[in-house]
Amino acid sequence: MIKSIILIFITWIGFVNYSYSQTTDKEFLQNEIPKEQVYLHINSSLLLSGEKLLYKFYCVNADSQKLSMLSKIGWVVLVNSDQEEVFKHKLNLENGQAYSDFFIPSSLPSGAYKILGYTSWMLNAEKYYFEQDIHILNPYQQSNKGLVSKDTIETVKEEIKPQTSNEFSLSLNKNSFSKREEVVLSVDNLKEVSGDFSISVRKTDGFDKPNRVKSIDYFEIYSNKAWNFSDNFILPEVRGSFFKGKISGVNNQTFQSSNLITSIPGEQSQVNIVSVDENGEFNFTVNESTAVDEILFQLSDYDKDDFSVELYKGISPDYSKLDFVKPPKVLINLKDSILDKSINNQIENAFSATKADQTLFTADESYFFSNELTIYNLDDYKRFKGVSETFVEIIKSGRVEKNKDDTYSIFVRNKNFNGQFTLPALLIVDGVVVQEHSKLISFPAERIQSIGLLTKKTFFGPQTFQGVVAVETKEADFPEEFRDTYMKSANIITAQSPKQYYSPDYKNEDLDRIPDYRYQLWWNPYVDIESNKSLNFFTSDLSGEFEVELEGFTKDGKPVSIRKVFSVD
Repeated sequence: MIKSIILIFITWIGFVNYSYSQTTDKEFLQNEIPKEQVYLHINSSLLLSGEKLLYKFYCVNADSQKLSMLSKIGWVVLVNSDQEEVFKHKLNLENGQAYSDFFIPSSLPSGAYKILGYTSWMLNAEKYYFEQDIHILNPYQQSNKGLVSKDTIETVKEEIKPQTSNEFSLSLNKNSFSKREEVVLSVDNLKEVSGDFSISVRKTDGFDKPNRVKSIDYFEIYSNKAWNFSDNFILPEVRGSFFKGKISGVNNQTFQSSNLITSIPGEQSQVNIVSVDENGEFNFTVNESTAVDEILFQLSDYDKDDFSVELYKGISPDYSKLDFVKPPKVLINLKDSILDKSINNQIENAFSATKADQTLFTADESYFFSNELTIYNLDDYKRFKGVSETFVEIIKSGRVEKNKDDTYSIFVRNKNFNGQFTLPALLIVDGVVVQEHSKLISFPAERIQSIGLLTKKTFFGPQTFQGVVAVETKEADFPEEFRDTYMKSANIITAQSPKQYYSPDYKNEDLDRIPDYRYQLWWNPYVDIESNKSLNFFTSDLSGEFEVELEGFTKDGKPVSIRKVFSVD
């Protein structure tokens, strides 16, 4: 049923302009499109400089409590008590989930902060976002105005006690461990259960800190908050990152006669050709993740530098409505504990190269027509000095013609009718449309890795092209030789890259000479309880009490929150 509604919704938005001020059927939006909620599982609500704030993002259907399949983009923001953004992360959601982290720098002052999680769709309701209070302690700053020192603290510390679930349970192979010993965490299903979960294992401490929101009670954040759509409603990002902007500085006739070409340079091929309305406004969606934070714009068949392109800033929550807790209160007798923790964090960071997290790069996305491209890898052939010679000797289905004005155009053969197309092909170099084919002809062929040809008529947005020539340079970075003044540039927020977080394996790694002062023993944002009946990690060189914390949701939409405590001697 939900898939059908989403399909209807996607079809519906295909017939309207993606405008924040578009008149719409509010009753349809209000009643038929699933509402969303976000829950963030964080590793701690109090962090020192040099530590990592780790989080798992769960996007949930507000009615079924199952993970939402609607939004493909999530947002996480850390805000200080002055309502300023410390960071803003964009997340690519897969089955309603994502995760990332933020390293607490020594430049960030002590104080009270809030971490917010939301999707664009959720911003249609006032204060409809996940929020969690966080305290940050910076022992490296002489003036710590953001915290209060106390001989005694009357407030209640974050409650930590064993917690169970009716769905399944966790058990440890024992309750007390030695340093650098393997801990075996077993999943004991009371019944067959599947779902999506995250686990944090972290040392407890005596600091006063805000209580963390658990999955079993996170929905209370959204109680008594209504969805009241106004004329300025916000559409969900159902296909990827949504962008809207405006062209200024050229006449309306140019707007009407030219389409806007948007390209993200580099290996990840993100090309869009979109229409521009009578007001110069446009919109487009980037469907896949990209590591490049630049978008290039150009008007089709227009080579004058007399216009500018503005991307509208995305809508954010109203930070002025945030209610911050009081500044962190620190017991004076915990001064030595703070000093020890700061030193241990510095040692851990000094060995960060040995204990580095591994960034998981997604496969480079190809063009939508890539399966039909005939690729010529030039290293497989005799190399020729010029591009024209390369086409003559190697690329038989394409040709280079010199025009009357001494410029050049590239054509391809029409495979469907066994003849030449009469109009130049669409030329793409490293993911960017190049309208002046002469630039490729003058480019050194030795710097080209491959040339691909699509030998049939191609529909690209509102335009039709007689074939495509897709060029990849050896550096795949869209060389400066192809840039021109009529190409306008804008920066975007790129999505966070997934990681495999480091966890030592003392059974198989030689780490005897490497110190281990980890407070965060383990962080696993995707725990597969179905195939992993036991989960393993190792203690560090620190003694004390540690907490195992599991959060998440079953496939049936039931929240699960489990706590286990063990000690290290």
